[in-house]
Amino acid sequence: MAAAALIEIWRGDLPESLHSGHAVVYGPQGVERVWGDAGAVVFPRSSCKMVQALPLLESGAAKAAGLGLRELALSCASHSGAALHVGAVSAWLTGLGLGEADLRCGTHLPFDKAEATRLSGSGESPCQLHNNCSGKHAGFLTLNRHLKGGPDYVEIDHPVQLAARAAFEEVTGETAAGWGIDGCSAPNFACTLEGLARAMHFFAAARPEGGLRAQAPRRAGWCRR
Repeated sequence: MAAAALIEIWRGDLPESLHSGHAVVYGPQGVERVWGDAGAVVFPRSSCKMVQALPLLESGAAKAAGLGLRELALSCASHSGAALHVGAVSAWLTGLGLGEADLRCGTHLPFDKAEATRLSGSGESPCQLHNNCSGKHAGFLTLNRHLKGGPDYVEIDHPVQLAARAAFEEVTGETAAGWGIDGCSAPNFACTLEGLARAMHFFAAARPEGGLRAQAPRRAGWCRR
């Protein structure tokens, strides 16, 4: 099915541009509304970080490491590389007996203007802690320590990524349509837009009486209490 016209931009009395795409509304009874194609296959990218963080909670790794809401928020967020983010991820890794060199996310300039200016003015290069995905990778490292896996936790057949894929397929209700390497070097699994909407509904509707998986989003503050 072709993409649906979603947004029109007008300049004065004339249409300037038309933006098309796909969208799905998913509710308790399933798909409620569709624009375009609900079966369109997409890479969720950073929108599925909380899915990738599920094994961190479900395995007991987060509890064993004494993670709080700050660390759990970082594990499923894209941060701007501000000083408070860099400091929080650094402290998290230090608590694990690890450091910046154990990350596999790579480096880029921080999006935070103040930190970017500080680095530029001092001649200091950004490190992996500045990567907007360093929190997710600290979560991977926490899970990896719990699973006693090897250091290259971003490899597709590593226990960390096998756990992430299993969680992804379970909450989307689909076998991954494929995978690609994300900007932070970790695998990102593809699914249909309907599958992604199903996963997001799971997080929004999770209840503590639903067992360990349903408790995970609430423990991490990902849904209404």
